[in-house]
Amino acid sequence: MKRWRVEFDGASAGVVYADTLDAARRAAQAAYARVHADRDASRGLARVVGEGEDVDAEVLEARRVVSEVYEGLRLLPGMEMPAEKLRSVVLLLETAAARAGAVAAAPRTGEGDTELRQALTPVLEAKAVPTAVTARVQGLLEWIGVNTGPAERTKVELGLFQTLWDAGLIDPRVADPAGCTLHRASAFLVRRLVAAGAVRVERFAAVGDLDALRAALQPFGKEAVATTWTFLPPSSGPDRVEVLRPLVLVGDRVLQPALVARGVAQPDEEVVALDRTLFDAWWRLRAWADGLGRVAEPHLKDTQQQLLPRAERRLTEARQQMAKAAQEGGQVLPTDTARRDLIKFLIDQVHRIEDALAFLPDRALRDAFGDLVLKDVAFRGAGAYLSQRFGIHVDTEVVEGADTSALAGRFKAESGGPKPRSKTTRVHTVVVPCYVQDGVAIRPASVRAGDY
Repeated sequence: MKRWRVEFDGASAGVVYADTLDAARRAAQAAYARVHADRDASRGLARVVGEGEDVDAEVLEARRVVSEVYEGLRLLPGMEMPAEKLRSVVLLLETAAARAGAVAAAPRTGEGDTELRQALTPVLEAKAVPTAVTARVQGLLEWIGVNTGPAERTKVELGLFQTLWDAGLIDPRVADPAGCTLHRASAFLVRRLVAAGAVRVERFAAVGDLDALRAALQPFGKEAVATTWTFLPPSSGPDRVEVLRPLVLVGDRVLQPALVARGVAQPDEEVVALDRTLFDAWWRLRAWADGLGRVAEPHLKDTQQQLLPRAERRLTEARQQMAKAAQEGGQVLPTDTARRDLIKFLIDQVHRIEDALAFLPDRALRDAFGDLVLKDVAFRGAGAYLSQRFGIHVDTEVVEGADTSALAGRFKAESGGPKPRSKTTRVHTVVVPCYVQDGVAIRPASVRAGDY
């Protein structure tokens, strides 16, 4: 183990102990957050100074640190961060004891509380998260230290998980790794609690058809699943199912039922391709609404709150009409004009939602929506469909941060909404994108330019 000197806001702040420079930097950031809990850690500066120095003997180093803390407590003037120094003592003594065979060779860097704080930092720093939630999270976090026992730690982590779940900050898809920064805490806590046996996540990975799903769900009961549908080609096989969202249980209690899409055979490949595009967008918007959308909603104006429900409603109605036509033997595939307009509406709508999120207290939710919804819908799913079927492309040069002086003919200024603090040529948000066909802009983007 090495000793690394650190500075907080330019002033000497003692040392941290770690094996690598990267681990030392993480330890320094976590120490800063613990020592200065009342400050915005994102604005503070904790940095490692110089090269690490090898510690010859952890026990001797621990004795030196204990003596330093003792002298500081005895004399008081000049005492600095006794809690952090005593924390270092715990790490050093645990390492020495493990090497000597006195205790099991557990993770010897002792970064459990550091890693938890790092995972929770995006939530604690997000200004759109209610103060009551961040206060509750901070209060629970303080109960976990470097030497907290497994049972007590699991109890606290379960409290954190439930707090974040109630606030909409746990990913409904329970993805690992996290799909956005705000879901890092979700992935970390689920990983820890599943390993501890406090939370159970059933993804039904081996389930491929309806009979297998019924058998897998038998131990959990009817309340453990919700179903929807999607068109699939006959080659997928009869009664094909896809698990979109896992079943989550806390103990024996169903916290979240699994969401399963049941395949409906459809021989027309164009119908399948369209429905797959619409279904993917619907599901991403639904997951947003069930999770982080709940955090965003109180900050939005009434008209902005209608953007997501309107998109969901339009998608649902279009798919229901296709399903009805399939049942009645009519024309399932909408006309070219209807399909084109629907896809363009969808792409426009996710841009409008991101624009609304741009005026929240910080960028956390805007960035999360981009990572979880907009990029996939506008540039991969619906965007790819529009490009392949109609030769219409979303102009990827008219984006946030672009210089409008180089975009002549491809944008217009958005007339409504808030006004910028100062006028610049930099694009702040794209309200609706520019569409290009055969190299020509067929509809300019609507953008907000300037500093907001």
